[in-house]
This record gives sequence, structure tokens and C-alpha cells, in this order.
Amino acid sequence: MNSLSLALALLSAAPKVDKVVVYPDRAQVTRAQAVPCGPRAAVSFAAIPPAADSTSFRARATGGSIVGLRSEERARADQFAPELKGLDAQIRGLEHDLATLADAVQRDQELARLGSQYGEVAVQLVSREMADGKPDVKAWAGAFDVALSSRQKAAADQVDLNAKRRALGYQLDDLRRKQQRLAAAAQRREWVAEVLVSCPAGTTAQVELTYSVGGAGWEPAYEARADESGGTVEVSTFATLRQATGEDWAQAKLVLSTAVPSENATPPEIAPLKVYSEEHTAEKKVLVRRDEAVEHAEAGKDLGAASEGPPGLQARAQGLSVQLEVPEPGDVPGDGSPVRLFVSRQKMKAAFALRAIPKLAPFVFRVADLTNQAPFPLLPGSLDAFRANGFIARYPLARVPQGGLFHLTFGVEESVRVKRIVVEEVKRDTGLFGGNRRFRFDYRFDLANYGGRAADVELAEHVPVSELDDVKVEFDAETSKGYQLNAADGIATWKVKLAAAEKKKLELAFHVDVPSAYDSGGL
Repeated sequence: MNSLSLALALLSAAPKVDKVVVYPDRAQVTRAQAVPCGPRAAVSFAAIPPAADSTSFRARATGGSIVGLRSEERARADQFAPELKGLDAQIRGLEHDLATLADAVQRDQELARLGSQYGEVAVQLVSREMADGKPDVKAWAGAFDVALSSRQKAAADQVDLNAKRRALGYQLDDLRRKQQRLAAAAQRREWVAEVLVSCPAGTTAQVELTYSVGGAGWEPAYEARADESGGTVEVSTFATLRQATGEDWAQAKLVLSTAVPSENATPPEIAPLKVYSEEHTAEKKVLVRRDEAVEHAEAGKDLGAASEGPPGLQARAQGLSVQLEVPEPGDVPGDGSPVRLFVSRQKMKAAFALRAIPKLAPFVFRVADLTNQAPFPLLPGSLDAFRANGFIARYPLARVPQGGLFHLTFGVEESVRVKRIVVEEVKRDTGLFGGNRRFRFDYRFDLANYGGRAADVELAEHVPVSELDDVKVEFDAETSKGYQLNAADGIATWKVKLAAAEKKKLELAFHVDVPSAYDSGGL
């Protein structure tokens, strides 16, 4: 039996991996085996990878009851010993055959030298008879034929023997490589678990062994395909699985869990809360600029009913986590190779818009506002965005709770242009005796639609938000009307309608009044 047949025999003898729950940092493997019933029917689960946690072994029986479970770790030397012994015998046989061929090659080399000597003797005889004046031509031909045939036979034999030596050398190298692989595999250790089952005689029980194993995990990936005419975005969820346990999951039922056992099972610890004071000297007030990212809780918008997803998708809540069943059984090799599997596909209603923030980027972007209508949260992962003309971009997607609002971008809209121009940024004293300082800011935005149809553009710019009662921020009369201001973060947004080939201008002007007592160098 060769190494491949031995591996197949071991796989066929070992109970099949039936189901795997894959966590981001580990996996829970379930093997299943049918066993004829009796008072104490034994089922052996061999070749469990060494990465398995022996304390996690659990057994369950359908159609019977578990009497006992024991496990032990052992080397695989006993399993591979017959194969290694057979390989040793084959290698010794090939080495003997190669030695025999080497002797034959040496004999042919001696025969070739003997043929050369025959030729030299024939030349000497011919030379002598030519001097006597009575040459025997037939004898000359016979002498040269003997020398030539000897050399030809030696050459043909050498070609044949060298070909056989090369073929045997290839076989020997192949067997030695197999021997090295088997010797290394024989040194590896594995877990073996034995389950005792009690069930009525004449029936069959289904025995399952479950264990946790490290070296496994999965990451989500997404594809978003925009259908602007239909007002939907098709979001496809994929999972990239990797596992280096050494145990192949062949046609196993795969379940993806969002839980991280080491985190979700550990409650937080409360720290002591202390009140104390520190004495500080009086300091001068300094007005500084503070830029911060303000995030608001956004409830999902009512964008209409969601299109139905695949009927086979099952998402089960597990407290803080969710389990997703992969629709089809999958193959995941145990050597760490990544495998990408399809999980689900959802059509979600979307509100498409053109948005521009010219202070940060001088472009107009095509975006979509969606509510996560999938029966599970979207985990952080990479997203590939597609429009009708093909692939647009790849960018990270943050976690989106079920029913939560999120935004997707589908690239730059080349037919609409925006430009931001600084009109004025000045500082002057105001009021009696220079009681205040006024900082005035004025910006103009040029919008142009070079496309063949009308476009609605949302343009946003922020103004300072004062956290001090005596520092005032006010809009000036030059500011274009029609904006909406979010007072919490100071973002002003205009919704501009542009006809085909139309250009428009917007202006934002405001001032900040600061008491002279403040050091306003940081503004």
C-alpha cells in the first residue's frame, strides 16, 4: 500500500467531519459516525489534529445514550510503520538493481575497450599482409567486422543500461521523498477519542464528537452592485475561510459565527472611581481651533420593503453574536489555503445622490443611502463596488447593525464638476476701543453639469461651532439661501438642481467675533 492509499484508508476509517462552526479566531468541529447498537458499542474518532483542545471534547448520541468518553494523544508512528517498512524494502530493491546495472555498464565498457583492441590488431595484420604481397581480403573483412560488431554491441548496451539507470534513479528519488514525508508525518501527534454508547441491539445510533480547534478563522467580504434605475443595491456577502489544522473539511456543513469566544465570555471589570483635586496656577485664555469627527446615531430610513434574499439563508441570533449558515457544503483544506464561499445576496432599497465636499476633495461622488435589511449585521470587511459600467472601487465597510443606516459610494461622477474658491479670510478689530476681534471668511463654489441630463447635487461645507458663550459665529448676508444647517456639527448643506449644461455659483460667508482678552492665534 503506497502513501496515497494509506491516507485514503485513514480518511475512510475516520468518522467524517460533518459540521464546522467557524469563529473569527477558532472553529468548533463536529464529526459524525453511525454505529451498530449494543450494550456497550464503541466508536473511535482517530486523526484528530493536535491543535484540538482536549478539554472541549463532547459526545452526543441520537438513538442511544453516552456511557463514557476518553481521549489520548499519541504519535502516528504505528499507523505509518507498515508503509515505511514497505518503502524501505522497495528502496533497498532499487538500490540493488542500480548496483547490478552499474556492474553491467562496467562490463560493456570493457567490451568496448576489447573491440577497440580487436581493431588495432586487425590494422596490424593488414599492414603485415600488404607487405608480403599476398593479402587475404576476406580475413581482413572478418577481422574488421568482429571489431566493429563488438563496439556496436557495447554502445547499444550502454544506451539501454543508462536509460534503465535513469528510470530507476527517478523511482528511487520519488520513494525517498515519500519516505521523508511519511517519516515526518509519523512524528506528528494526534488525538484519539473513544466513545462508548448504550442503545438497543439491532438498531443504529448516530454518534457525534464535537471539539474546538485553533488555527482557523474567517473574514467577511462584500460586493455591492448599484441599480440606479431600479433604486436598489444588491449586496452579496462572501466569507474567506482559512484553517491550518491539518484536517481537511470535505463537503462539510459550514456555519459562520460573529462571536469571539475569548471576548464575549469574559465580563468587564469595574475599576475604582476616585475624586481628587490638583492645584493649578491661573492661566490665560487661549482660543484654539479643534477639529473633531462627530458621529451621530442614525436610525434606518424607511426606503421601502426589502427584496427577498435567498430562501436557504439562515441567520440565528446568539446573544451578542449571529450565526450564518453557508448555503452549500464546502471544502476547506487544512493547509491554510484561503477559500472564498458565497453566504447570501440581498437586494436593498437605496436612495442615490450626488454629494460634494469641495473643501476635502474637489469632486462630486455618486453615493447611496441604505438601510441594512439583511437578517444579520454586516461585519467589518472589504467591499467591492460595481456600477453598470463595471468595477468602481474597493474600500473598507464598517460594522452595520441589522436595520442600521449606512452609506456606499460608487465613484466620482465625471460629468459634474465643483470648484472651491477662497474669496476672503481676514481679521480686523471691531467695537469700541477694539473690544472684539472679527475673523471673516468668504468662499465661493462653482458647480457645472456637463452631462446630458439634469442632476441634483448635495454640497456640504462646515462652519465653526462655538463652545464659548462670548465667542459668536454668524452667517453674513452674502451666503446663498436654501442651505440646511446642522447646529450640532456646524455643517451647512445645499441641494442644488442643475439642468443639462447648466452652471451655478454658491457662496458661503460667515464671521467669528472673539473678545480681545483671548489669545486667538490658534484660530
